[in-house]
Amino acid sequence: MLLGILSDTHNHLPPTRTALTLLLTHGARHLIHCGDSGPDVLTLLSATCQEHNIHAHVAIGNCDRWFLPTPALRYQIPHLHIDTAPQCHLHNHSCAIVHGDDPQLLERLIAAGNHDYIFTGHTHQPENRQVGATRILNPGSCARPRGRPPSVLLLDLATHQATWRSLDDKILLVSPPDHAP
Repeated sequence: MLLGILSDTHNHLPPTRTALTLLLTHGARHLIHCGDSGPDVLTLLSATCQEHNIHAHVAIGNCDRWFLPTPALRYQIPHLHIDTAPQCHLHNHSCAIVHGDDPQLLERLIAAGNHDYIFTGHTHQPENRQVGATRILNPGSCARPRGRPPSVLLLDLATHQATWRSLDDKILLVSPPDHAP
């Protein structure tokens, strides 16, 4: 199963559309958004998931705090599971998604050692690190990168290979396929 991972779209629709098209073109069968999405991006993400009959997990980022007071709304957006730190099992792997703006939450999830993967954003920088049995991955930002090209991440859960791609579909970084949690 291929995961398509993006973050920090900050309600910018054109690069988000490009990012989603790129991820789906490369075969993503589940989407992860690591926070700071924005209301229009959530609508686009939901429509994209409905059109392709897939689902997405979305973390609430520091720029998404408007969403917290309305928990009922979180469950009314089709095909999206939205929470502060959504967790899921995908292709026999335990995954958690956090934005990363709460370092204590991120460190608690890492220290617990209960997840094979933790997907995070907030820094707008790609990241690939291993802490014990947990692999922490950050796709960077497709809309507001810092010092790098806009990027998204494709993760093959069967081989554990992570591939960061620019929005013009150039490979920016590839982790070895044997980099397993």
